[in-house]
Amino acid sequence: MSGDGAAQRVGIVGRGYAMPPTIRTNDDPIFDWLKKNDPGYEQLFYGYGTRRVLKPDESIVTCMQSAAQSALDMAKLDAGDVDLLLGFVSVSDYEMPNGLSQLHQLMGLSPRCWIIPLNVEYSNFNAGLVIADAMIRAGQVRNALVVCGGNWSRYVNYHLGPSVSAADGAGAAVVARTDDSSTFRVVDFETITETMVPASGGTPAYPAYGNMYIGTDAIPVPPPVPFPDRDTGDALPDQQVYTQRYFHITARGMAEFGGFGVTAPIEVVQRLLTRNALPPSAVTITAHQTSRKLLDAWNTSIQPKLFFDTLSTFANMTLASIPVNFAFGYEQFRTDHLVLLGIGPELHTNAVLLRRLG
Repeated sequence: MSGDGAAQRVGIVGRGYAMPPTIRTNDDPIFDWLKKNDPGYEQLFYGYGTRRVLKPDESIVTCMQSAAQSALDMAKLDAGDVDLLLGFVSVSDYEMPNGLSQLHQLMGLSPRCWIIPLNVEYSNFNAGLVIADAMIRAGQVRNALVVCGGNWSRYVNYHLGPSVSAADGAGAAVVARTDDSSTFRVVDFETITETMVPASGGTPAYPAYGNMYIGTDAIPVPPPVPFPDRDTGDALPDQQVYTQRYFHITARGMAEFGGFGVTAPIEVVQRLLTRNALPPSAVTITAHQTSRKLLDAWNTSIQPKLFFDTLSTFANMTLASIPVNFAFGYEQFRTDHLVLLGIGPELHTNAVLLRRLG
């Protein structure tokens, strides 16, 4: 598929974002229990004013469709021109297939368009751009659509601190060959992965896996009358039902939030900038936005030309934060270099360097 235009640069030629219209403020009654019973949540989770949330009859995939269509329109492409669909729906209705399949159907994408869900919260968009860029430059596809949507306002426990940050949204980008040098293109990336948390302060090393996750809780339910096993006659163990899926964070996860979450993203950006001989003053950064605590720490230590975030108005859109901010804040990015900074609960942090005019 290399064909005509193989010498052109590969750039982000379209972008779009969409959020549900309903606005939830900090005074919403849904937060009353938390404020009354656990006011200490504000030590880590703060900086939000409003957030967009889905109503019960709304779907995040509909927002993704709107964002994706905006990106295609900007790129002057039709649905049939898309060879590769990358991204993720978090949280999808089903464990598999991911809701990206529904997006393919709703948009009428071609049967030859490959769907690749990228379950790498919260750097899904970063991964999508890097993979799309590589496959296009290799001549394997022509046009790639990267779409990420988050609906975590439905998958948090409103008796736990992270719930105050939860918001919904979707962002999209089209990657393709182009003659337009003003478009951003992928230059480089850097990642730190720490699945084993190192020993520190007398605490031995331990796995990060399972300290922040989405899952259910089992609830034992004794049957009204013990039911015997048909072979042995013994009473069967109690039955179980389960809560809906929601975001869990353990005590260790909270420690990682304030440890790795503060320091590792700073390190990964500094490595990336050093390797590319760029001073912080030459770059704009937009990042995953969990809390003002983290954003301020990153901004203060790195000191970029601009640290762009929408935390006070859009809150934490999880995997959609980076693509939404990329599209929403695009006109405010005055530097020719842009860093997209992601972080995730396994633990990892990833920074992708984009450049235009080169």
